[in-house]
Amino acid sequence: MPHPFTTISEALSQSKSSSFGVVYKNGKFTANDPLSFFGRKLPDPELTFDTANNKILVNVHMNGSIKNVTVYNGSYYSDNIPGVWMCKDFREAGPYAYCLELGGLHYHLGSDDLAYSTSLLDNLFPVTEYQLGAIKATLLVYTPVSADGSQRLRGLVYGLQLENQSGQTIAGQVTPPPADTLPDQLFSGPEFCVHVPGHKVDVNGTVPVSLAPGQTLWVPAVIYPAGDPCPRIIGEKGTLYWLNETWAYFRGITGRLKMEEDPFAAEFYERALLQCFGSLAMDSRGYLAGSNWGTSPTTQFTWNKDMFYSLLPFHTAEPELFQQGMLWFLEHGVRPPGNRYEGGITHSLSNSLSSAVMAGLYYRTTGDKQLFLNRPGIHESICSLLEATLLTRQEEDPWLFPSVWLSDAYSLGDYHTGSNVIAWTAFVHYARIAEEVFGDTARAERYRTIAGRIRADLERLATAEGPFGLQYAEGISSSGDKLKDNAGKYTGKYADFGMQFIGNLTAEGQINLLHHDGEESDTILMPLYGYTSYDNETYRHYMQFSLSPHNPTYNPESKGIQWGDHSACTFPGYMSGMGMITDADSLSGEDGYLTRIRQLTDADGSLWWWPYNNGAAYGDVVRHNNCGKCGWASGVFAGLFVSEILGLAYDASARQLSFRPLSPSSSFTWEHVKLGSGSFSVAYRKTDSSVEASIQNLCTKTVTVCVELRHDNASGLEPFARTGDKELAAHAEWSDRAASRRFKKTLEPGRTVTFGLR
Repeated sequence: MPHPFTTISEALSQSKSSSFGVVYKNGKFTANDPLSFFGRKLPDPELTFDTANNKILVNVHMNGSIKNVTVYNGSYYSDNIPGVWMCKDFREAGPYAYCLELGGLHYHLGSDDLAYSTSLLDNLFPVTEYQLGAIKATLLVYTPVSADGSQRLRGLVYGLQLENQSGQTIAGQVTPPPADTLPDQLFSGPEFCVHVPGHKVDVNGTVPVSLAPGQTLWVPAVIYPAGDPCPRIIGEKGTLYWLNETWAYFRGITGRLKMEEDPFAAEFYERALLQCFGSLAMDSRGYLAGSNWGTSPTTQFTWNKDMFYSLLPFHTAEPELFQQGMLWFLEHGVRPPGNRYEGGITHSLSNSLSSAVMAGLYYRTTGDKQLFLNRPGIHESICSLLEATLLTRQEEDPWLFPSVWLSDAYSLGDYHTGSNVIAWTAFVHYARIAEEVFGDTARAERYRTIAGRIRADLERLATAEGPFGLQYAEGISSSGDKLKDNAGKYTGKYADFGMQFIGNLTAEGQINLLHHDGEESDTILMPLYGYTSYDNETYRHYMQFSLSPHNPTYNPESKGIQWGDHSACTFPGYMSGMGMITDADSLSGEDGYLTRIRQLTDADGSLWWWPYNNGAAYGDVVRHNNCGKCGWASGVFAGLFVSEILGLAYDASARQLSFRPLSPSSSFTWEHVKLGSGSFSVAYRKTDSSVEASIQNLCTKTVTVCVELRHDNASGLEPFARTGDKELAAHAEWSDRAASRRFKKTLEPGRTVTFGLR
């Protein structure tokens, strides 16, 4: 791709999403992806194509007009439902649309019944094309951000390009979107302003047009909150400059992933990452102010658990943003006491320990010691948090910790499995920071010992024989039948909310703990956290159980996990399927787990929290079923897809890249993939008679690459290694994974190495 672009026309000529988009023609709507159930549910004003830079969020209608614009002002505490104790303040405006008069014909690009095609330019930016006689009209929306991410403008560019495709001059006028989006009120005006850089707008709010044959005209509108310097900043270098910068920023965090045999998987990964990104909110100073469910709608509430999963993939893709999230959770992760709930660490163990988990993941992928050394308060606060967590356990108890809530549902049992996986993750990863950053070997050894005890008791107590073999349970009781929980202890002050989610699990006053909650994702993420391997049988059995009729919360009609009285499924539950991929059919086959996700992906590449009403037939999906788009599920997918399906992990402190590709549905290339502080270009190719992987080190320092390749015929294939055309001596060890060989080599900056079996 020729980037940076020299003209707007060159930028608009780039490819668009193949999987995501909508075409409206002759009164009929057609989604780009015929497998999408949501593609059959058009038109719908709830379908929007969204873009954001965290300071501003834009929701674009199918016809290219802007539905809504949001900017954030800050956050504050509230005493709300179990999963919410932070709220955010924001302002909204919209709708916005262009009007045209060309050759005596009038067009309103927000309301007229005109044919159009809407998609995502380079799978990044909402773009809509109209053919208005001999004039091609293209609408583009982007939210300016500098290429390095250091400058996010609190405004957006909503641009219209006209191209005269006729053989004669065409004259007329363009009316940019007006600032007044509501009926006039005597003592109020718009909180958002509209500025049209590069053009003189007359007293009627129009820009004159005269286009010679083949000529183009770009008429951008900058929409921004009143008083913000955004139009001045854009005007200094121009809208094309900021389009190039914004393009470079987003390609910097996504890289360029290509999967020729499974293009949906590659495009969906990018949209999942950007769904997470767009759900995160920043105030005018650039500080995180919370998050939304996803990119639509904007919500006053911030669910901390949703925010954690939306941030998760950025520990590799955008560590500076992830660092901000860690600091936010360090301040707001533990619920304060209030009238509704007592608060404290045990209110929600997994939320309370989020900052320690994030600190560990951040350090693992960046090796950034200076953050902790320059801000010793981080270390003091996390150590205090971990020590306070230890005090919630009684001496005679197992090495597991209590928790009342997961998010809005209970952490069931005396000891909840997923919550204690988070406890293990917090202690084991922070032990490394204590040792490598602060030289505190005694504390590090103590935390590693505690983590070892947590894991030993989880494996000893939180597992049980299931229909497929040994598996995990949702939680365990400390007395009597460990797989039964007394429902009576959840009555009283908790009955006003949490009981709605456990009715189908309760019989004769006992809750069945051998189940998997659809909104418990930390067991799904065990491999990413480093708790267990992706191939671990206990893990695999639990994932298999989760999406089977053996799970009491499974709904066979939705093929998902029922969410109490609200929906026939909740989307995070489908992510259990991503924990049991073995071959191409199980990923992207006719009934593959990614195929199921694909069928429930909307035409813009988004997932909806609760895509089915109760009692709905399979495929009869619904948008915005009380809940909006789902950053939580998108974050779980993006994290697992990189670490387990593509098989990439970078340990920055050890300067070691692990590349263990599974990718059963397609070979792939991933150029300029960002993995924390590391940057690489990688490729993977597999045939019936060979398999190979290539790595180019784009870091400034030498790294050690560890590659593991699997092939059904590995025992009959010979290992090889090369740099460029030069063959190297190849030493490959057998792995503990079936039919797999391991390679290892130091790789200098700029160099490329290829390993394979043939």
